[in-house]
Amino acid sequence: MAIDYNKDSYYLNNNFEDVLDVKIMEFQLAGNKASLYFLDGFVDKLIFEDHIFNKLLKIDSIKNGIKETITQYVCPTSPIIETDKIEECVDYIMHGDIVLLVDTAEKFYVFSEKIVPSRTISEPPVNSVIRGPREGFTEEIKTNMTLIRKRLYSKYLKFKLITVGRLTKTHVVIAYISNIAEKTIVDKIEERINNIDIDGIIESSYIARFIEDNGKSLFNQIGKSEKPDIVVGKLLEGRVAIIVDGSPSVLTLPFIYIENFQTAEDYYSKSYRATLVRFIRLTALVLAVFLPGYYVAFQEFHYHLLPYNFLIAIIEASNKIPLTPTLEMLVVIVLFEILSEASIRMPRYISMALSIVGAIVLGETAVSAGLLSTPTILVIAISTLGIYCVPDEVSSSSVLRLISVLLGGLLGILGLALMSVVIIAYLASLESYHCSYLTPFAPMKSHDWQDSIYKDELKRLKERPYSIPTKNRVRQK
Repeated sequence: MAIDYNKDSYYLNNNFEDVLDVKIMEFQLAGNKASLYFLDGFVDKLIFEDHIFNKLLKIDSIKNGIKETITQYVCPTSPIIETDKIEECVDYIMHGDIVLLVDTAEKFYVFSEKIVPSRTISEPPVNSVIRGPREGFTEEIKTNMTLIRKRLYSKYLKFKLITVGRLTKTHVVIAYISNIAEKTIVDKIEERINNIDIDGIIESSYIARFIEDNGKSLFNQIGKSEKPDIVVGKLLEGRVAIIVDGSPSVLTLPFIYIENFQTAEDYYSKSYRATLVRFIRLTALVLAVFLPGYYVAFQEFHYHLLPYNFLIAIIEASNKIPLTPTLEMLVVIVLFEILSEASIRMPRYISMALSIVGAIVLGETAVSAGLLSTPTILVIAISTLGIYCVPDEVSSSSVLRLISVLLGGLLGILGLALMSVVIIAYLASLESYHCSYLTPFAPMKSHDWQDSIYKDELKRLKERPYSIPTKNRVRQK
């Protein structure tokens, strides 16, 4: 059945009324009325004019069907797509493709010649390394898929495309290795993404909020990375990656807590070095959360447990401070959070100076004026450094640090001990797509200790982690 040119062109023109970047070119194709619809700025004009538009103008007769005739004349860089649904044409146009409407034709024809503006591949600012690949994902989904594919030349690497967002029509790709990843996990992720009903998806964090198991949890339940080598490493362990168009952060599932202390560089260095660094990260996180709380608890309730010389030093430093230890600690935490936020939001060329000068001037002035003590500022400085040793848990660590100060100031060491028990019990209760959050420690999986806080040599990692469900456990023979 032939399409109704007048009706369909009216439908398209009405849909794109006042849409200034949609261009409409009407012309004659072999004596028939025809129109081209495309987004200005998304089409390579040289290819469009030389390989498509000028070629279409040269068609003087239609032989063996419109598509066959077009194929003989036109030289597109990708195959011509056919569709008989006018609604699909709107989506194609808004995604940067060229739609051809010809009177008496049976279908609409789509040419894909788009060039999407994007930044070049560079090293990501968060996952920087001393040794290892420096490529980072960009905001272009096809580029990100290519960066993964060039590290996995395997027919088992699968990509599934889903469109999410009633207005943004954002492309979301699920990537997995079919002979390794558990199909039930892939299906569950796909189902949750398909069930998302929202106007727009701006960044991958939007997807994360909809598909995580416990949305109210303080801790991250979905991994994210801006480096292809990290994502490929997780795919090889049986995880699933989620690539969102417009975002340089790729999500990975399932996610367990121990991943916060693992980096790509651990696998490019000796095992003893990786083990030492992971232990340092864990120690830094514990100090970041509990050091301010214990400092306040010892000052408020348990000062008699401190060594005599250390106690004298603290008393001399805080003797004339008008604030209580708990209130003083809270004030310093707020000041450091303000400095941190200001250094992030300010322009780069002054943020470094602002953070350094602000910390020195404010700290020195506050101590000289007798408003804050030097040990308190030192404790918070150590705590803040510890927080940024595990960047993916900065948000949760900052909140937990504040809670530890309040509990230490109200209940002393007993409150901090209860807090530790509650955190461990809560982490042990969490699950991420049928994977226990605290595995391999709760439940105990001794096999996976070889790549937890302790990092064994690569040649001994013969099987994939038992913490992640997979079809194939054998990594190397």
